[in-house]
Formats: sequence, structure tokens, C-alpha cells
Amino acid sequence: MNALMAIGLLVILVLIIYLIDRVSTIEKETRQVLSSIQQQKPAQAVSLPFLGMSSKKLWDAMTGRPDSDMDPLAIFDLQGPYQVVLSKHVEALYREGFKDGQRGMSGEPKNARQITTSAGTVESWIPPAQANAIYQCGVQAAQTPEANWGPLRVALDEAGSYLYAKAQLDISSPLSEWLMPSASGLKADATDTV
Repeated sequence: MNALMAIGLLVILVLIIYLIDRVSTIEKETRQVLSSIQQQKPAQAVSLPFLGMSSKKLWDAMTGRPDSDMDPLAIFDLQGPYQVVLSKHVEALYREGFKDGQRGMSGEPKNARQITTSAGTVESWIPPAQANAIYQCGVQAAQTPEANWGPLRVALDEAGSYLYAKAQLDISSPLSEWLMPSASGLKADATDTV
């Protein structure tokens, strides 16, 4: 009986050593195959949003002052996605100003801002004068009764018109229509849908 157990243990030991050797061989072959695949595969170009441009370089390209090596057709194709970036940037500046105005604060807004789109995150830049004008419209709207928003709406629309015109984008409606909706207009819309 002891002899049979010794033989059985010896067979199990030989089997374990054989399996460990096979696993090591398979692992080496797998590493070689992966290494050869990685060497053969050309480096794939990573698709960068907005052709890798951001901040003032993106603004310059969208306002007709791209780098000389930029393809004009590629820049033209960016107009739709850039309009989303510009709209989000303007809205964020106005809302930041509005919140600061509600708190009784006023500051100097940054004219560069990280904007997230479906294509990825990009740093947007707009001229400081327009960034400040949009921010200040938000601050003043928070501190002014809605009945007196007329001059603020005009200032906001002028800043928006300037930005969209410089970027060669069509603005479907004035900024004040979607950033400063009137409460009476909202009530009229609600009663129309009832």
C-alpha cells in the first residue's frame, strides 16, 4: 500500500512539473507574438478634438487667422462643433456672473475656460473685453429687477454678436433670449401649452 502511494505521489509530482513547464512555454510564446504584433502595428494617429488646437490658437483659427499649415477645409468643418464650444463658454461666463451677483460679489472673469463636448474637452478662449461684458451682464442681471433688464440685454446681445461674427458663425437667436428669458414670456409659453 505504501509503495502504491509513493508511486502515485511521484506521478503527481512529475505531472505538476510537466504542467508548470508547459505554462512557462506558452507564456513565452504569447509574449513573443504580442511583441511582434506591436512592432508591426504602425502608430495610430490619435484623433484630437479641434485638430489639437485649443485656447487662443483655436480662436485665431476660427476667426480667420489659422497657422499657415492648417487646411482651410478642416477648419471649415470645425465650425459646427466650435459653435457648441462658444455657446457653452458664453453661457458659463454669464451664469458665473449671475451667481456672483446673487452673492453680492463681482470679479474679473477668466477669458479661458475648459469646455466639455462630445468630441472631448477643449480649452476655449474669447477676447477679454467680451468675456468681461458677458460676466458683468450676469452680475447686473442678478442685482437688477427684470423690468430694467433692457440695457443689459442690449449689452449681452452686442457682446454675443461680436463673438459670433468674428468666429464667422450664425447666431440663431440673440443671447439674451436664451440667457435672460423674461418671466412673462415663460408664463405665456406655459399657458399656450396647457
